[in-house]
Amino acid sequence: MFMTNSSSTITYRNKPSEALKIGYVLKRFPNLSQTFILNEILEIERQGVLVEIVSLRTPRSEPTHSALKNLKAQITYLDETTKSSDSTIAEQVALWAKSRHLQHLHAHFATSAAEIAMQSAKLANIGYSFTAHAHDIYHEKVDRQALINRIQNARFVVTVSDFNRDYLNKLQSNQSYKGTINRLYNGLDLTLFNPTKLIREPGLIVSIGRLVPKKGMSFLIEAFASLRDRNVTFRAVIIGEGEERVTLEKSIQKFALEQQVTLVGALTQSDVIATLSRAELFALSCIVGDDGDMDGLPTVILEAMALGIPVVSTQLAGIPEMIHHQINGLLVDQKQVTDLADAMQTLLESNELRISFRNQSLKHMEEHFNLRKNVAQLREWFAAASTIGMDKEYTE
Repeated sequence: MFMTNSSSTITYRNKPSEALKIGYVLKRFPNLSQTFILNEILEIERQGVLVEIVSLRTPRSEPTHSALKNLKAQITYLDETTKSSDSTIAEQVALWAKSRHLQHLHAHFATSAAEIAMQSAKLANIGYSFTAHAHDIYHEKVDRQALINRIQNARFVVTVSDFNRDYLNKLQSNQSYKGTINRLYNGLDLTLFNPTKLIREPGLIVSIGRLVPKKGMSFLIEAFASLRDRNVTFRAVIIGEGEERVTLEKSIQKFALEQQVTLVGALTQSDVIATLSRAELFALSCIVGDDGDMDGLPTVILEAMALGIPVVSTQLAGIPEMIHHQINGLLVDQKQVTDLADAMQTLLESNELRISFRNQSLKHMEEHFNLRKNVAQLREWFAAASTIGMDKEYTE
């Protein structure tokens, strides 16, 4: 039934631990593009919580972040050799939760992982919660009624921006929800970022993101062409992999940008930080996709801010909660190529503005996106939810 990262069988424990024990239900772990989940679990372990992880799918064959070696939690993988219904999977996860004496289940993303966490928690007679991000709530294929049901049955819901929280509250505003929808920003371990010892490469622009429509990379490449036509000296590196790679390569060729723009593929977090550390500017031109999907709170923007790198991005979803226009970065409307190029040129040509944005970004990161502070709040919510009696009915 189960496969673990240390044994092919379940390790049963004889009695519950006195420490808070939380089970994370994740669709796939580890996942190279989801550093925010790894960061959160590592920090909550540092704060004394015992964590177990169940991964509903085996991880892809891809590089892993070096920080993974610091993980204490045992990872249990469901056996994917046979196809199972949600109810069967939930039974397996409930058995896992009971065998580990878990006090609460938490899922990341509001779709399949949250559904399994909800069903499993009911069977295991414990509570559950989940963190909602972006694709899992905005994509046109999201079952809104199922999402409302998951919200209704959760002890609490976390989401990564005020923009998301307002959307979710409105979505279930006519329901008698007893829990709360909490905004908790993804944070970074700021001790891993040293903005005082960087060697900038003049004119280097870095962008990071999966090569999918909502990242708006095609608009960014077109803006790079505009910079080149204005005789602005720059070099651009785009980090990421995805379905649009071939299309973007053709766009680079179309605009004859082979000498200025490089697609380097996906990198680990340490390599991302090393590349970012040389950048003079970070740019991310997020859009709302035709399928309704959009970014929630891109972690890569936080990483750039933590290094004091000025950011150009779009006024979309939770991005204005990170970047305050003309205070710690520049924001433009989505799909506006000329405005995007103007903003990048402005920052490349103004050292004074870059320094001002750098100082404001570092201050904003410490106040709102410090991983240790934010995870301490999450730990309090876990502790409170774990002590609630099973006095609320679950709906189907």
